[in-house]
Amino acid sequence: MTVYSIEPHNNERLYKTLVNDVLAGTWNWDIKANYLYVSPSLKAMIGYGEDELVEFATWRDIMHPDDIAIVDEALKAHFNSKGEIAYSPDVRYYHKNGSIVWVTCTGRVIEWGENGQPLRMVGVHIDITKYKVIEQKLKKTKDLLNKTNLSVSLGGWEFDVANNKLAWTRVTKQIHEVPFNYEPSVDDALGFYKEGLGREALRKGVEGAMATGKSYDTEALLITTTGREVWVRTIGNAEFEDGKCVRLFGTLQNIDEEMKIKLELQSSEARFKGAFENSTIGMALVSPEGKWLKVNQNLISCLGYTEDELNQITFQDITHPEDLEKDLDLLNKLIKGEVHHYQMEKRYFHKNGSVIWALLSVSLVRDERGNPLHFVSQIQDITDKKLQEEQIKATLDVVNHQNERLLNFAYIVSHNLRTHSGNFQSLIDMVNDPETEPDEKTHLLKLLQNVSTQLSDTIVNLNDVVSIQTSNLKKASINLNSYIERTIDVVAGDVSKHRVIIKNNVDPAAEVLYHPAYLESILLNFVTNSIRYRHPERQPEIIINLTDTVGGRVLTVADNGLGIDLARHGKNLFGMYKTFHGNKEARGVGLFITKSQVEAMGGKIDVESKVDEGTTFRVFVS
Repeated sequence: MTVYSIEPHNNERLYKTLVNDVLAGTWNWDIKANYLYVSPSLKAMIGYGEDELVEFATWRDIMHPDDIAIVDEALKAHFNSKGEIAYSPDVRYYHKNGSIVWVTCTGRVIEWGENGQPLRMVGVHIDITKYKVIEQKLKKTKDLLNKTNLSVSLGGWEFDVANNKLAWTRVTKQIHEVPFNYEPSVDDALGFYKEGLGREALRKGVEGAMATGKSYDTEALLITTTGREVWVRTIGNAEFEDGKCVRLFGTLQNIDEEMKIKLELQSSEARFKGAFENSTIGMALVSPEGKWLKVNQNLISCLGYTEDELNQITFQDITHPEDLEKDLDLLNKLIKGEVHHYQMEKRYFHKNGSVIWALLSVSLVRDERGNPLHFVSQIQDITDKKLQEEQIKATLDVVNHQNERLLNFAYIVSHNLRTHSGNFQSLIDMVNDPETEPDEKTHLLKLLQNVSTQLSDTIVNLNDVVSIQTSNLKKASINLNSYIERTIDVVAGDVSKHRVIIKNNVDPAAEVLYHPAYLESILLNFVTNSIRYRHPERQPEIIINLTDTVGGRVLTVADNGLGIDLARHGKNLFGMYKTFHGNKEARGVGLFITKSQVEAMGGKIDVESKVDEGTTFRVFVS
């Protein structure tokens, strides 16, 4: 074999054309002379100019330290084998900017000495940095995938149909708890799965994949070699050639923890659904905005709406206005985490318009980030309980009112009758005194007559009080406007004398259910009081109205008279023999009688008044 040498000093133009324009990153090493020629393109590859890196030793200086030994070993092997062992190491050089440049150094000795020593070697450097970077990324990805597979217990498997050979990855063997040298068989593989629906689904999935190429994804219980039951997910895919299945491959993942959580959640949801649907009280899932998401039958029956109707409205829409603000305030505290749950009594509007009292208990369900998902509301109908409480309260109110009346009555008996009795005894003693002159006796007898008259008045007043508390009164439908006009006629003389303006604003058709004598007495008392306690510096004016309110119809009698200092006299305003304006004719019985009459009719009375501005009495009537 003839070996031709290439001399860079001869035919230089042709040589440079070849190495610079054709071979790119080339080099020529005269080993005997220790002279190295490097093409400009190779120098440019690592960032240097044509006039740089002219010394042989300099190239070793910019080579990565870890690769110097590799290059030396590769050269030695090439030299010792007389070129039989190729010289082609991958080497890292430091680019002039400090980065790493990967190159494949391919070279060959082309001239040998008589004693077999290498004299000249030529080669080429190929920049493989991009490929090395990709290779390293792929390696990292593979390592990461292997670690990920271990962390998520994801293994692989492959079945060679033609050779009937099954292969498992390391993780797959770990899931089965078999040794790493275990050689699985197709028959054994299916036997690891617990008999039942999961195993049958897996068998059908394998058969279907081999027959039609359809992939499968099943969950089943696997029994390991230690007897432990583990939930796994198996995914399988088929590969066909010439219409025939030649390979099955897929993954096996340990999903035991997730599956147990899933099953527990399903069980918990089933228990919650059963408790929700069969609860003896109303239950609902409500969105943070107040929409009904889900309601049970008990709540539907309680509120009177269908589920579809409730889905179209919010709980705010059917909450009594007086309870809404408190409910929303508690909801906001629940959302902010200031309370974990809350309970309150509130009112809902039934579909038929009636009011439903409920005991509301609310808790909040949040997502994994802590954001509100929905409220769980328990709504117990306590309307009957509330009605009973109101009846009891009403009874107690009546008892309290009766006690107040008894106290007033006792005051009359203990004070007024005793006063009259004392006066009688004193006068009689003086009349019977032998030393009393005849004229004086005559005067004393007149005084006795006056005391008797006063006692008679007192007894009449007491009789009025007793009749109010004991009579079985019958109500009748009365035209309120006509009774007001009758009252105005009765006081016509005083109206004319004092130039009183009375405005009867009641609808002429308005009817009230009341005892006639009581209604006449109440109207007369209000009107005469307004005239009696008129303001001396302005024309008296009385305005009478009947208005509809949430609590019922209200009769109001308002005047612009002297007014009453309620801060001083409010508690005693309706007491027996309580007067407030120093009127000598006032007996303090009128308002007491009026209040008793109103309450005997099942109503109530209240008052607003300001000194020097006037007074307004309100009577709630049916």
